[in-house]
Amino acid sequence: MKFRLRCLIFCAALFATACASSGSPNAGSSLPPRSAQYALDIDWTYALSPKETFYLGAAPIEQGHVAVTRQVTYVGSSALSKISALDNAKATKIWEAEMTAPVTAGPIVVGSYLYVALGDGAIIKLNAENAEQVWRFDTQVPIENSLVVSEGVVAALNGNNRLVVLNDADGSVKWRRERPRSSEFTMYGQAAPLIQNDTLYASFSDGYLIAYALSNGTPLWTRDLAPKARFKDLDVQPVIVDDVLYAASSSGGLYALSLLDGRTLWQKDILGASSVIPHQDSLYVSSQAGIFRLDRETGNTLWQNEIQKEALISPLQVGKHGIYATVQRFGLVVLDRASGHTEHVIDMGTDFTSAPVLSHGVLTALSNRSTLYRFIVEDSPL
Repeated sequence: MKFRLRCLIFCAALFATACASSGSPNAGSSLPPRSAQYALDIDWTYALSPKETFYLGAAPIEQGHVAVTRQVTYVGSSALSKISALDNAKATKIWEAEMTAPVTAGPIVVGSYLYVALGDGAIIKLNAENAEQVWRFDTQVPIENSLVVSEGVVAALNGNNRLVVLNDADGSVKWRRERPRSSEFTMYGQAAPLIQNDTLYASFSDGYLIAYALSNGTPLWTRDLAPKARFKDLDVQPVIVDDVLYAASSSGGLYALSLLDGRTLWQKDILGASSVIPHQDSLYVSSQAGIFRLDRETGNTLWQNEIQKEALISPLQVGKHGIYATVQRFGLVVLDRASGHTEHVIDMGTDFTSAPVLSHGVLTALSNRSTLYRFIVEDSPL
């Protein structure tokens, strides 16, 4: 049931270290003191599971995803293997659909349709109004985090390094490609392909980034971004700004590449990147080493905030004023975008693994207890 209250949330601080990189002119400050308080508006909370579930051993980590429109919030749960649609105004369930496996990518909202991928390798297109299935395509191998819908196609990369590109209209195969699986250990998930200007850019677990012609899958150029890295996989969706492509390897670092031929413009050693967000002359990067703001042209560090050493930090949401992320076993964090200083560490009494979503003046976050939190924030996406 919906409620609005003014609550005081204690700001937890596990580390109070000034998080500055060498030569960084505007280093992130230490975390707020443990006694600090922050007044926060909570619009509503919603538990996807009506009962508290008890497990022998550790409870499953909720690695689901959230998509928010003005009227509806869609949640794909990996822990509960279902998709839920919630009314934003009433905080009530519109519909719920059980899936055959954990929801590990999506939901992606495009017009009146939803797209998800599952832990059993299925890619599914649904009617957003009633969850009626439009089509389903099975890749037979789990798809984790990797799904994109653009330019009339649906593309995903599964755990066997198989890239499949489907026609959006009926789910038929347009073309597919495959690379050898990495012989080394790899991090969780795969990077979603990037589709732009009739080209698809795919990042594979063996460290290769390949640009394909979207029409027929012809390779345009190929780069090995992790020839000597311990973890070769590329787990971050690349981004493109001004004819420069930015891509990251788990332990091979962050690259700026020429869009024309894939040659390296600069490279920076950042371990375990989870997202790269461009804005104007900056790149905002979440990683195992913390959160960075980099000069987009040179890769130089403008500021760095460690948050917590070797923490698992979610992909970022970057607003006009703040940067929002979840940190496993730590909580929700809010950074000042200009300075990188930690403004708030929000402890809701539960762990968070899934990335929060900033949309229409609200921040929506899915906890590891499969509970959805909707915060009112005076901010909007860039």
